[in-house]
Amino acid sequence: MLAGALAVLMGTAVGAGRAEERPLVFGVLNQQSPALTAERWNPILHYVGAAAGVALQLRMGRTVQETDAMMGRGEFDFAFTNHNFQPEFAGVGYRVIARWGGEPMRGVIAVPRESPLRRLEDLRGKRVAFPSRDAFAAYAVPMLALRQAGVSVEEVLAANQDGVLAQLKARRVDAAAVNARFLARYAEREGFKARDVFVSDAYPDLAVIVHPRVPAATAERVRRAFLTMKEDAAAAEILQRAQSNGFEPATDRDYDGVRRVYRLIAQ
Repeated sequence: MLAGALAVLMGTAVGAGRAEERPLVFGVLNQQSPALTAERWNPILHYVGAAAGVALQLRMGRTVQETDAMMGRGEFDFAFTNHNFQPEFAGVGYRVIARWGGEPMRGVIAVPRESPLRRLEDLRGKRVAFPSRDAFAAYAVPMLALRQAGVSVEEVLAANQDGVLAQLKARRVDAAAVNARFLARYAEREGFKARDVFVSDAYPDLAVIVHPRVPAATAERVRRAFLTMKEDAAAAEILQRAQSNGFEPATDRDYDGVRRVYRLIAQ
């Protein structure tokens, strides 16, 4: 099933009219399964491709590490991620052109509502699920808070945030570290009642980034297409299905706080 879903992702090119001969590859970070990622992102990329006059091909690796490695090798013309702000990717040269809109992103550590655990200190020695050690809101931010509180936990890696919350729902772990927005969506979709033990400061949500090889005019058309989605009635249903408020302007400087957390957690 996973291989089939990835084949769908890698074989989907969308665009219109002026579409360039070679589809531009759009990488998406592994926050959800490949099937759910395709369900959310293919309609968005179809809209953006048509509006910008380019062909956009959705692509991701089987794991976060594979996707990050693809980004590090420069295989993505555009990407939706914040892992490019890790120190090891600083030399690749990706540039921020937009970000996921709406409220800022916060990392949380959550427990089932009936859990007796209420503070970071209560998590000492407990099983805590994370999607991967490369995640920002769901690993670097909460892990830095745990370290600063002097709390050691048993790390359980669950591939993506859906997997993290599935483990918490099944009571296979004592707590789960996720993006607060993902927790709210999962809780609504699955009827799962959770309670926050930790909530982080606010950070800008994931960025849309562009590789330096992409012509400036092309990058600008894509940037404008993302930013104008929320103003176009034709895009309203796409954004609603993606549970998105649209995309907002952003620059590299907006992510200085993200870079700082990645530097601290790597020490």
